[in-house]
Amino acid sequence: VLDQVVTFLVAGSETTASTLAFVFHLLGTHPEVEQRVHAEIDAVLGGRAPAFEDLPSLEYTRGVITESLRLYPPSWMAMRVTAAETELGGRTIPAGTMILYSAQALHHHPGLFPDPERFDPERWLSDRAKEVPRGALLPFGAGSHKCIGDVLALTETALIVATVASRWRLRPVPGTALRPQPKATLEPGPLPMVCEPR
Repeated sequence: VLDQVVTFLVAGSETTASTLAFVFHLLGTHPEVEQRVHAEIDAVLGGRAPAFEDLPSLEYTRGVITESLRLYPPSWMAMRVTAAETELGGRTIPAGTMILYSAQALHHHPGLFPDPERFDPERWLSDRAKEVPRGALLPFGAGSHKCIGDVLALTETALIVATVASRWRLRPVPGTALRPQPKATLEPGPLPMVCEPR
Protein backbone atom coordinates (compact mmCIF):
# COMPACT_ATOMS: atom_id res chain seq x y z
CA VAL A 1 0.00 0.00 0.00
CA LEU A 2 2.86 2.37 0.84
CA ASP A 3 4.40 1.86 -2.61
CA GLN A 4 1.08 2.66 -4.28
CA VAL A 5 0.60 5.82 -2.20
CA VAL A 6 4.15 6.98 -3.01
CA THR A 7 3.47 6.30 -6.71
CA PHE A 8 0.31 8.44 -6.54
CA LEU A 9 2.13 11.31 -4.83
CA VAL A 10 5.39 11.32 -6.78
CA ALA A 11 4.53 10.07 -10.27
CA GLY A 12 1.09 11.65 -10.15
CA SER A 13 2.22 15.20 -9.49
CA GLU A 14 4.98 15.79 -12.08
CA THR A 15 3.12 14.08 -14.90
CA THR A 16 -0.11 15.94 -14.16
CA ALA A 17 1.75 19.27 -13.97
CA SER A 18 3.35 18.60 -17.37
CA THR A 19 0.01 17.62 -18.86
CA LEU A 20 -1.60 20.80 -17.57
CA ALA A 21 1.21 22.94 -19.00
CA PHE A 22 0.79 21.32 -22.42
CA VAL A 23 -3.03 21.64 -22.27
CA PHE A 24 -2.95 25.34 -21.41
CA HIS A 25 -0.28 26.03 -24.02
CA LEU A 26 -2.39 24.27 -26.66
CA LEU A 27 -5.50 26.20 -25.60
CA GLY A 28 -3.56 29.46 -25.67
CA THR A 29 -2.35 28.81 -29.21
CA HIS A 30 -5.64 27.44 -30.60
CA PRO A 31 -8.28 30.10 -29.84
CA GLU A 32 -11.08 28.24 -31.63
CA VAL A 33 -10.53 25.23 -29.36
CA GLU A 34 -10.26 27.45 -26.30
CA GLN A 35 -13.58 29.16 -27.18
CA ARG A 36 -15.29 25.80 -27.46
CA VAL A 37 -13.86 24.67 -24.09
CA HIS A 38 -15.04 27.91 -22.47
CA ALA A 39 -18.52 27.55 -23.98
CA GLU A 40 -18.80 23.95 -22.74
CA ILE A 41 -17.55 24.81 -19.25
CA ASP A 42 -19.89 27.81 -19.01
CA ALA A 43 -22.89 25.75 -20.14
CA VAL A 44 -22.16 22.86 -17.78
CA LEU A 45 -21.03 24.78 -14.70
CA GLY A 46 -23.09 27.95 -14.94
CA GLY A 47 -20.49 29.86 -12.90
CA ARG A 48 -20.08 27.33 -10.08
CA ALA A 49 -17.01 25.24 -9.27
CA PRO A 50 -16.73 21.91 -11.11
CA ALA A 51 -17.49 18.63 -9.37
CA PHE A 52 -16.75 15.01 -10.21
CA GLU A 53 -20.35 14.59 -11.38
CA ASP A 54 -19.76 17.21 -14.11
CA LEU A 55 -17.04 15.22 -15.89
CA PRO A 56 -19.31 13.21 -18.23
CA SER A 57 -20.77 16.50 -19.49
CA LEU A 58 -17.33 17.99 -20.20
CA GLU A 59 -16.79 15.76 -23.24
CA TYR A 60 -14.94 18.29 -25.40
CA THR A 61 -12.72 19.37 -22.50
CA ARG A 62 -11.79 15.73 -21.92
CA GLY A 63 -11.06 15.42 -25.65
CA VAL A 64 -8.64 18.33 -25.35
CA ILE A 65 -6.85 16.57 -22.49
CA THR A 66 -6.70 13.25 -24.35
CA GLU A 67 -5.35 14.93 -27.47
CA SER A 68 -2.73 16.72 -25.38
CA LEU A 69 -1.71 13.36 -23.91
CA ARG A 70 -1.45 11.96 -27.42
CA LEU A 71 0.78 14.76 -28.63
CA TYR A 72 2.83 15.08 -25.44
CA PRO A 73 2.61 11.92 -23.30
CA PRO A 74 4.42 12.52 -19.98
CA SER A 75 5.46 8.85 -19.95
CA TRP A 76 7.04 9.12 -23.38
CA MET A 77 9.23 6.01 -23.01
CA ALA A 78 8.62 2.80 -21.08
CA MET A 79 10.29 -0.53 -20.52
CA ARG A 80 8.93 -4.05 -20.41
CA VAL A 81 10.58 -7.44 -20.01
CA THR A 82 9.35 -10.38 -22.07
CA ALA A 83 7.86 -13.10 -19.88
CA ALA A 84 8.24 -15.73 -22.61
CA GLU A 85 9.92 -16.04 -25.98
CA THR A 86 7.92 -14.09 -28.53
CA GLU A 87 8.13 -12.67 -32.02
CA LEU A 88 8.16 -8.94 -32.64
CA GLY A 89 8.56 -7.36 -36.06
CA GLY A 90 9.68 -10.66 -37.56
CA ARG A 91 12.39 -11.18 -34.96
CA THR A 92 12.49 -13.74 -32.18
CA ILE A 93 12.81 -12.12 -28.76
CA PRO A 94 14.03 -14.43 -25.97
CA ALA A 95 12.30 -14.55 -22.59
CA GLY A 96 13.74 -12.03 -20.15
CA THR A 97 14.64 -9.49 -22.84
CA MET A 98 14.27 -5.83 -21.88
CA ILE A 99 12.28 -3.89 -24.49
CA LEU A 100 11.92 -0.12 -24.64
CA TYR A 101 8.95 1.40 -26.45
CA SER A 102 8.00 5.00 -27.10
CA ALA A 103 4.43 6.16 -26.63
CA GLN A 104 5.59 9.44 -28.19
CA ALA A 105 6.57 7.71 -31.43
CA LEU A 106 3.43 5.55 -31.43
CA HIS A 107 1.14 8.56 -30.90
CA HIS A 108 2.67 10.36 -33.89
CA HIS A 109 2.43 7.43 -36.32
CA PRO A 110 0.40 8.45 -39.41
CA GLY A 111 -0.86 4.90 -39.85
CA LEU A 112 -2.62 5.16 -36.48
CA PHE A 113 -3.53 8.85 -36.36
CA PRO A 114 -4.35 10.72 -39.58
CA ASP A 115 -2.55 14.07 -39.66
CA PRO A 116 -0.68 13.10 -36.47
CA GLU A 117 0.99 16.47 -35.83
CA ARG A 118 -2.31 18.38 -35.83
CA PHE A 119 -3.97 19.21 -32.51
CA ASP A 120 -7.45 17.76 -33.07
CA PRO A 121 -9.51 17.22 -29.88
CA GLU A 122 -12.46 16.09 -32.00
CA ARG A 123 -10.69 12.84 -32.83
CA TRP A 124 -11.75 11.72 -29.31
CA LEU A 125 -15.44 12.54 -29.66
CA SER A 126 -18.25 10.07 -30.41
CA ASP A 127 -17.72 7.88 -33.45
CA ARG A 128 -14.30 9.29 -34.35
CA ALA A 129 -12.82 7.85 -31.14
CA LYS A 130 -13.90 4.39 -32.32
CA GLU A 131 -11.61 4.80 -35.36
CA VAL A 132 -8.50 4.80 -33.15
CA PRO A 133 -7.05 1.28 -33.11
CA ARG A 134 -6.96 -0.49 -29.76
CA GLY A 135 -3.57 0.01 -28.13
CA ALA A 136 -2.68 3.06 -30.26
CA LEU A 137 -2.97 5.49 -27.33
CA LEU A 138 -0.75 4.62 -24.38
CA PRO A 139 -0.21 7.69 -22.18
CA PHE A 140 -0.60 5.45 -19.13
CA GLY A 141 0.77 2.21 -20.56
CA ALA A 142 -1.45 -0.84 -20.94
CA GLY A 143 -2.17 -4.29 -19.63
CA SER A 144 -1.25 -5.47 -16.15
CA HIS A 145 1.41 -2.75 -15.84
CA LYS A 146 -0.88 0.13 -16.74
CA CYS A 147 -0.45 3.14 -14.46
CA ILE A 148 -2.54 2.73 -11.34
CA GLY A 149 -3.21 6.46 -11.32
CA ASP A 150 -4.75 6.81 -14.79
CA VAL A 151 -8.29 7.52 -13.58
CA LEU A 152 -7.05 9.86 -10.85
CA ALA A 153 -4.83 11.74 -13.33
CA LEU A 154 -7.61 12.21 -15.87
CA THR A 155 -10.09 13.24 -13.17
CA GLU A 156 -7.85 15.78 -11.48
CA THR A 157 -6.65 17.18 -14.82
CA ALA A 158 -10.20 17.69 -16.08
CA LEU A 159 -11.29 19.33 -12.81
CA ILE A 160 -8.25 21.64 -12.82
CA VAL A 161 -8.73 22.61 -16.47
CA ALA A 162 -12.42 23.33 -15.85
CA THR A 163 -11.65 25.35 -12.72
CA VAL A 164 -8.94 27.48 -14.33
CA ALA A 165 -10.61 27.88 -17.73
CA SER A 166 -13.89 28.96 -16.15
CA ARG A 167 -12.19 32.15 -14.92
CA TRP A 168 -8.95 32.60 -16.89
CA ARG A 169 -7.34 32.53 -20.31
CA LEU A 170 -3.67 31.60 -20.36
CA ARG A 171 -1.57 33.09 -23.15
CA PRO A 172 1.99 32.10 -24.01
CA VAL A 173 4.37 35.02 -23.57
CA PRO A 174 5.14 36.39 -27.08
CA GLY A 175 8.31 34.87 -28.47
CA THR A 176 8.01 31.77 -26.28
CA ALA A 177 8.43 28.50 -28.16
CA LEU A 178 7.29 25.12 -26.92
CA ARG A 179 10.37 22.91 -26.60
CA PRO A 180 9.36 19.55 -25.10
CA GLN A 181 12.22 17.99 -23.15
CA PRO A 182 12.33 14.19 -22.96
CA LYS A 183 13.70 13.47 -19.50
CA ALA A 184 12.37 10.90 -17.03
CA THR A 185 9.05 12.34 -18.17
CA LEU A 186 8.26 14.54 -21.16
CA GLU A 187 8.46 18.08 -19.79
CA PRO A 188 7.33 21.28 -21.52
CA GLY A 189 10.52 23.17 -20.70
CA PRO A 190 10.27 26.85 -19.75
CA LEU A 191 6.77 27.90 -20.72
CA PRO A 192 5.89 31.32 -19.28
CA MET A 193 2.25 32.27 -19.72
CA VAL A 194 0.17 35.33 -18.96
CA CYS A 195 -3.13 34.92 -17.09
CA GLU A 196 -5.99 37.05 -18.41
CA PRO A 197 -9.32 37.18 -16.58
CA ARG A 198 -12.21 36.02 -18.77
